[in-house]
Amino acid sequence: MIRRLRRLSIPLKEPFPTATGVVAARELALLELEDDDGLVGYGEAAPLEHYDGVSLEEVIAALAAPGDGGPPQARAAEEMALLDLEGRREGRPLGEPGADAIAVNRTLPAGPPAEAAARAADGVRAGFACFKLKVGLPDDRERVAAVREALGPWPALRIDANGSWSVEQAMESISALAQFDLQLVEQPCATLEELAEVRRAVQVPIAADESIRTADDVRAAAAAGACDVVNVKLASSGGFSAAREALRAARREGLGAYLSSTLDGPWGIAAALQLASAEDVSLACGLATLELFDSPLAGALAAPHDGLLAVPQGPGLGVTLAPDSLAEAVVEELGERRAP
Repeated sequence: MIRRLRRLSIPLKEPFPTATGVVAARELALLELEDDDGLVGYGEAAPLEHYDGVSLEEVIAALAAPGDGGPPQARAAEEMALLDLEGRREGRPLGEPGADAIAVNRTLPAGPPAEAAARAADGVRAGFACFKLKVGLPDDRERVAAVREALGPWPALRIDANGSWSVEQAMESISALAQFDLQLVEQPCATLEELAEVRRAVQVPIAADESIRTADDVRAAAAAGACDVVNVKLASSGGFSAAREALRAARREGLGAYLSSTLDGPWGIAAALQLASAEDVSLACGLATLELFDSPLAGALAAPHDGLLAVPQGPGLGVTLAPDSLAEAVVEELGERRAP
């Protein structure tokens, strides 16, 4: 089997601001496994250092010298590439058959209120029924108010502070913003203990995101009374299987769950869609982020339609690339070698 490793840089249409930083281009590592018959499986590693503390260099080093360790994003890429290759060999998708399409939210960056409202109004026209707005900045109230006005009373509105608030700030902010009919607040504070304290004090449901990576984290969140819902990501969980275990742990603990991405590429989005389908995830997932890319790779999967994303039916991940779309995103060839 031949292993190829590449560094990708995918520009965004516009810089994407959050409480933890601004992303102008998404850098990923892409692992390619080619068997002796010429079939190829792809796995992406999607760390985001200012968000999860994992650098792309760490992930590349782990993928260049594979072993049992490495960051979860590297493990996710290894597993994804193997599952993609196996699925292609057998002519089947990664996940078991389930829903043909998954409800998704439109993600709104923490930009100026008027810009966020305009994007929200565009999302309503496109048929989205759920929106997630980034918060954690001084003008949160103005931005949330503008978005709710643009949405009207019906679409669900989530806000996401990316763990940027203290307990006191979270209590004050959520109490002030609850008037805008929030479905939930995602990761208002950094730790499970802080989330639990906030949850006891507010009426809006709390979702844990950065605090959740593994099934053990889900069980710890439930034991602490930290949240009502968990947000699971394949990259930070360590792959398809680990994310599946986290979803199943949430179900056993009586917690709601959905999947989302940290501006993942099409391979990570495809894997998450197949997992959401196989595990019957009903809450809107944060997977409609390819539309933020200014790249042909954004067209590797079907665009959202009426707030739904079609589940790729395989084989493997079901990602089909135009001939030049990948080459345009490659900024560095990181080596090719024959693996046992």
